[in-house]
Amino acid sequence: MTLPDDVYDGSGLLLLAAGSRITPRFLHLLTKRGVDRVELVAAPVERAAPARAVPPAAGPERLHSDASRELDESLAAALQVPLPLRPVKSWRRPRLSIENLQAEANLGVERHQETCLAVAELADSVLTGKSVNAVEVRRAVDKFVDMAALDFDLLPLIMSMQQVEGDYLYRHCVNVTLLSVAMASHLGLNRNTIAEIGLGGMLHDIGMLRVSPDIRLAPRPLTVEEWCEIHRHPLYTLDMIEPMRRVPRTVKLISYQVHERLDGGGYPRQRYDRQLHQAAQIVSIADVYAAMTSPRPHRPAMRPYGAAKLILTAASRGRFNRELVRAFLDTVSLFPIGSRVRLSNGTLARVLRANPGLHTRPVIEELTPDGHLSGCIIDLSHEQALCVVKTE
Repeated sequence: MTLPDDVYDGSGLLLLAAGSRITPRFLHLLTKRGVDRVELVAAPVERAAPARAVPPAAGPERLHSDASRELDESLAAALQVPLPLRPVKSWRRPRLSIENLQAEANLGVERHQETCLAVAELADSVLTGKSVNAVEVRRAVDKFVDMAALDFDLLPLIMSMQQVEGDYLYRHCVNVTLLSVAMASHLGLNRNTIAEIGLGGMLHDIGMLRVSPDIRLAPRPLTVEEWCEIHRHPLYTLDMIEPMRRVPRTVKLISYQVHERLDGGGYPRQRYDRQLHQAAQIVSIADVYAAMTSPRPHRPAMRPYGAAKLILTAASRGRFNRELVRAFLDTVSLFPIGSRVRLSNGTLARVLRANPGLHTRPVIEELTPDGHLSGCIIDLSHEQALCVVKTE
């Protein structure tokens, strides 16, 4: 049979996701865990079902595909192998000199633009049924991983410097990759896992290309039916990834779950808490921050400080994992890298580096009265008499 509901153990751990097929192998695994009886219920034990984010008109049957059902069948096994998160101590973080950091960031801006083109070409190949080769995108991710290994602050700095031009979707995918790779590096993950997370960030939203531009680029609030179509785009992404050879399952899980939330308020399946893969949770934070700080047809870009503060507030309300949000703040600072701030002495400055654990005291570079970089670098963690008083 195919399961109509999720199956959990007595502690609320997901054993098999709804939509999965019962097989002799799974029955054997249940027996090995000491499970001899299963009750089918609509929600995990000792926890109320979350509020639904998908409008009723969508219907759960519309938010399934062959690719999503395959992932649902392997979800429980994937969730039982948590990522080994070991945040890197501040004194062990790799650091370039300020001059080399700036030079690498300038090269990174060019690489950012080249990668946007590579993602666009890849998506176009899938949409037109051409032979799909994701080699260029994978190489771009590997280069970004190498750059993060030079300095954890480098990728967020490149993200803050890239030009707002061209199609938002491709810029957004690359920005999400930059921030996801930086966060994963700070969390002490191995190179292969960091690269998979980066590739997941690069491909996570390409399914939006199958959503009508009238909806995707609408400069107005969307209708319920239009939101239903937006909520289907993770399934479109999975379908577009399918022809790509040797794409890791982690990348597919990221694409499937990146828009889910810890409190169950996401889509397409309203999964929550221990039902969510940690790699997808990392990319989801990067996705939200990158989206809020970019201009869209229906709204202007939010200031980086405001976006970071909203993510922090959402974590306090159970929407994001607090440990991962702490890693996000350690990566970009509460006053994010690249943002402009006003110091307590009245000076205007640009944030250059984050100081892990000291989210309100980053490394900054003073600006001249006409807004140019002055070359005067100040580490606010060493200047107790000086602090940031507001963002500009």
